[in-house]
Amino acid sequence: MNRATKLALAIAAAVVALDALSKWLAVELLTGRGRVDAFGGLLHFELYRNFAGPGGRFAGHVVLISIFTVVAVGALVVTAARVRTTGTAIAVGLLLGGGIGNGLDRLLRAPGPLEGGVVDWLKPTLSSGSMNFADLAINAGVAVILVVAAVTWWRERSGAATART
Repeated sequence: MNRATKLALAIAAAVVALDALSKWLAVELLTGRGRVDAFGGLLHFELYRNFAGPGGRFAGHVVLISIFTVVAVGALVVTAARVRTTGTAIAVGLLLGGGIGNGLDRLLRAPGPLEGGVVDWLKPTLSSGSMNFADLAINAGVAVILVVAAVTWWRERSGAATART
């Protein structure tokens, strides 16, 4: 196993652990409390079970979302085994950890396998949706992919310009 793969898997494991801990704390501390405002109301902590996909899409299709999650996690495991660069390893680790974190909720939480609701507990004021640590990791993974792609494009473009002169 190469260094980048080890990094991706370590990041994924850390995300899964932090996501599980944060969801446990949310259930323990927020059950029955309603909304708790933080940072002058910029952020709200509120326990919510999400049976839909990102942004509330695909509501009512929990099994389909769960199957997609399992397939995506499988593809990310294969990708993690093939990564070679640090940036890509970070992105894949974040995506994989986030996918596993939310996938575990869908597989293991009530009402049953493939039908569970993801525990969301974080609601930014400027967003209508709720999220959790796994969602934050997935968003960060996408951001890292965009940065890696932009840097790669810029380097290739700069290298091509240098080669022409």
